[in-house]
Amino acid sequence: MSYLIDIDIDWNEEDESGLPWTFADRAAFPERIRPGRFVIAGRGSAVAVAEIVDRHEHGVVHLRAVAGSIEDNAHLLAGPRHRA
Repeated sequence: MSYLIDIDIDWNEEDESGLPWTFADRAAFPERIRPGRFVIAGRGSAVAVAEIVDRHEHGVVHLRAVAGSIEDNAHLLAGPRHRA
């Protein structure tokens, strides 16, 4: 199943924080990328619901994937989701 991705991330890219990271400008709507929100994140077949842990002023965003399927975690997502 395909989902509209809120933010593109390579889950294998971790920095010294131990968390996966990406840039806010890789989000469909960068202004919605705020700590504490939950989004659909990933790329290809590696897609998950994730919590936005932080967003730095230079654009780096750290995410934490939530265990379970997107369907199981849909209640965490802000706003409606659409399948692509």
